[in-house]
Amino acid sequence: MERQWINAANVVVALITNYGLRVIGAVAILIGGWIAARLIHTAIVRFCLRLPRIDRTITLFLANGARYAVLIFTVVAVLASFGIATTSIVAVLGATGLAIGLALQGTLSNLAAGIMIVLFRPFHVGDRIESGGIVGTVREINLFYSELDSDDNVRVVFPNGMLWGHIVKIPSRNDIERIELRFTRPLADDVGIAIERVKEIVARDQRITRAAEIGVDTVADASYILVARMWVPRADALQVHFDVNRAIKEEFQRRAPVAEQPRAAE
Repeated sequence: MERQWINAANVVVALITNYGLRVIGAVAILIGGWIAARLIHTAIVRFCLRLPRIDRTITLFLANGARYAVLIFTVVAVLASFGIATTSIVAVLGATGLAIGLALQGTLSNLAAGIMIVLFRPFHVGDRIESGGIVGTVREINLFYSELDSDDNVRVVFPNGMLWGHIVKIPSRNDIERIELRFTRPLADDVGIAIERVKEIVARDQRITRAAEIGVDTVADASYILVARMWVPRADALQVHFDVNRAIKEEFQRRAPVAEQPRAAE
């Protein structure tokens, strides 16, 4: 009986000797990895905050990605300290990551596009953009998608891959906008007089910074199209469009010849 207790004590001592140091080493690795992950996270955040072009969204994405990568390597190192073969684990993780990447190929492309949009800022929140036939104001930019409010106040969700991989018009980036007005005139109407009338009305409007072109666009069998292109401040563009259209319509109507009344039969 006494010999059995001695053997059991020897086994316990051997286990403590063999695995005690490994447990202590594993705990030390965990603590060191956790501290390193926090330090790297803090360092990346502080570095990115010094660069005004890097958005907070991409800052947190990079910092969290680096922290999780350090924690994964820490777990692998802990397993290796206990003698567990980590080669197969790394291979399984690699295969799993490849399968997930193939399954989420479209999502990952949107993620990459979102990172590029946030990093290079081709447009900002509040800009008016046009893409894919949709015109609206940017309300939010995320890593995977962006949200726009269209002119009829409908929230439109755009995958970032469409905004980065396609042509995007940004009308709001410039303060001056060109508007185009079109008027249908009878073919018998004098072109020179019609153009002078339009020039007079355009010259009277102080909101118009410059009249680009005024002339005949197309000619039909019974009429021709008179086009007036002008540059106005973007904030006044819609109202100038309405006001000038009305003023020219009233001018043409006021100066139109009065048709002769038919004579009564004698």
